Amino acid sequence: MSRVSFTDRNQLWEEMEAGSAGEWDVIVIGGGITGSGILREAVRMGFSSLLIEQRDFAWGSSSRSSKMVHGGLRYLASGNISLTRHALQEREKLISEAPRLVQRLGYYFPLYKNRFPPRFAAGILFWLYDRLAGIRDHRRIKNGELGQIFTQLDTTGLNGAFYYTDAVTDDARLTLRVLHESVRAGGKIRNYTRADQLLKSAGRVHGLIAEDVETGKKIPLQAKVVINATGAWADRLGNAALAGMKIRPQRGSHLIIPAEKFPVAQAIFILHPDDGRRLFIYPWEGRTIIGTTDIYHPRDLDTAASITQEELDYLLAAAARLFPATPPRKEDVISSWSGVRPIITSGKSGDPSKASREHKVWVENGLVSCSGGKLTTFHHMALDVMEKAQKYLPAGASPADRRIFSSHSIAGIEILPEDPDRGDRLLGRYGEDASELLSSAPAEERRAIPGTQTCLAQARWALRCESVLHLDDLMLRRTRLGLLLENGGEEVLDKISQIAKEVCGWTEQRWQSELERYRGIIGKYYTVPHDR
Repeated sequence: MSRVSFTDRNQLWEEMEAGSAGEWDVIVIGGGITGSGILREAVRMGFSSLLIEQRDFAWGSSSRSSKMVHGGLRYLASGNISLTRHALQEREKLISEAPRLVQRLGYYFPLYKNRFPPRFAAGILFWLYDRLAGIRDHRRIKNGELGQIFTQLDTTGLNGAFYYTDAVTDDARLTLRVLHESVRAGGKIRNYTRADQLLKSAGRVHGLIAEDVETGKKIPLQAKVVINATGAWADRLGNAALAGMKIRPQRGSHLIIPAEKFPVAQAIFILHPDDGRRLFIYPWEGRTIIGTTDIYHPRDLDTAASITQEELDYLLAAAARLFPATPPRKEDVISSWSGVRPIITSGKSGDPSKASREHKVWVENGLVSCSGGKLTTFHHMALDVMEKAQKYLPAGASPADRRIFSSHSIAGIEILPEDPDRGDRLLGRYGEDASELLSSAPAEERRAIPGTQTCLAQARWALRCESVLHLDDLMLRRTRLGLLLENGGEEVLDKISQIAKEVCGWTEQRWQSELERYRGIIGKYYTVPHDR
């Protein structure tokens, strides 16, 4: 399969400006996982399709989720079997189609003495969870085994635990992989392109004014249907109130701790001592993650979310509940991230952690909007959106192959014989493009950066092929080096500078400007409060 890179941004803009692109069947607004999934389905059905994103791809919730691809035990416990079934089916599909990008992970659910749920009820819950997924992974374990797995765990007050499996991913790379599949199939995408306003005639939406955020230039674009997939921002274009809904933005914050200071090989629930909420401690990208908070986010959505002092204290206190002998300290934190997810409510107040994660789709004349939902069910959401958009479109194809991701015929050992495991990991993130990614980089760039599974060849590839406009695009979303390395990855920036100047022609002045911008973003949004 030949490599297909992202559409050249300048060329695409020139074509749209000249009108040679003509009327689109579908324009998708929003470059997160939801919009990416919708584009994938629109292209698969044979529609001429464009996706625009006002920031960078996966800038919002889709690079700042909890990285979990899961069915949702809480939803099952509350009786929402339909949502759980869909999520578990999608989880299994993603694990099968995107191995090493979506990876199964063991989870441990401690049972507390004299607290809900009792052991018998928990056993039924995990049996049903596996049954809906079509697997059998769960089992009950005793305190002794739990203490052997988590050696610093205080098992006082515990009545054993249940083991089961869910999955984790790199959410930004998952979004990028879906976008690559869409582009390969003929879709067009452009980041840093804002939907300035909708075009309407006789009350019907028939396109939009697109603005290049970098230059301020604007052009009209015509479309048979516009799809609003902007998540927490969806009310700016669509009117959720007309459908009897309210979009409530909720913030989830997370801490990244060095694994050597706070090691966990698998995920474990923790019960917060203050309010009894269950949170997670889990491994991700060679680090340990503590998260998440789940609180109303009243701040300006155009400003990136960041962790507060209260959230920092809350997460550290939760970890200290089960690991009192060796609790992580704020000085141990490498970085943090906070994401805002859209929760669909009836407008009534309540416990945010109990709010529904189901998505909603509503239709206004020529405009289809979608919000809510969760990372795991993006494909299910996309199918729902395209079904409702069909009334504005000609008959689309009904392909027999419903795979999200193309299969690849090579193995990690073929592209990286000295490290086949990392080769498989690259195939998961890039598909067969991983072969050219490695072959087009010098040998020294193919070696993993110490302490990570990422190599500089990935940075070179992103700068060349993945529509990187700014250094933060590269460090925080195309790669996760800004999160995984101390001080936002200062140790690799000199080498990144050399690659950016070589591949993109960045001048020293441009590099210094990007560096200043990037350091400001890291300091304001990805550290913890005492570092600001």
